[in-house]
Amino acid sequence: MIRARLSPRAARDLKEICKRIAADNPDAAKEVRQTILNTADFLASNPALGRRILRASPRHAAIRWFVVPKFRNYLIFYQPFKDTIAVLRIIHAAQDWTRFFPASRQKAG
Repeated sequence: MIRARLSPRAARDLKEICKRIAADNPDAAKEVRQTILNTADFLASNPALGRRILRASPRHAAIRWFVVPKFRNYLIFYQPFKDTIAVLRIIHAAQDWTRFFPASRQKAG
């Protein structure tokens, strides 16, 4: 099985998500964590499944995003590589993810 790599920022995102959930329900936090990690590993084997960021800046052109199926409030942002993916961020859908991956600025013509 191909394993996804988590960036340090994505690892912190996951830890923060689980910490918030665990405050009310530790078992749910474990389930959310495992589901997110399993989804990331699934994407490592199927990197084209995620959507590209529309009008992405050149810096973010290769980044894709995918909704975690069982917990649709979470989005995984990742960059495909030849043999795996690098998960860059794990973001709650209520967050404004465009501040992390801003669109390309078009020059007025």
